[in-house]
Amino acid sequence: MNPFPVYRIDRSKAEKVRIGALVERRKQDRGDNIAGLLRLAVKRFKASPNEVIQIELIGMRIEL
Repeated sequence: MNPFPVYRIDRSKAEKVRIGALVERRKQDRGDNIAGLLRLAVKRFKASPNEVIQIELIGMRIEL
């Protein structure tokens, strides 16, 4: 199980605050694991449409 950190980005203050983590529990790749994790992150951590969150996946940082 790999935890992937999730951050809230505040551009006005130029800071990144860790708000949680997502855990990949699947043992095998099912084709859309990354897309599923991104959907789950938005559902779980994004409070408003204007809010920006960032997820670190496989050495990449993805902003939503």
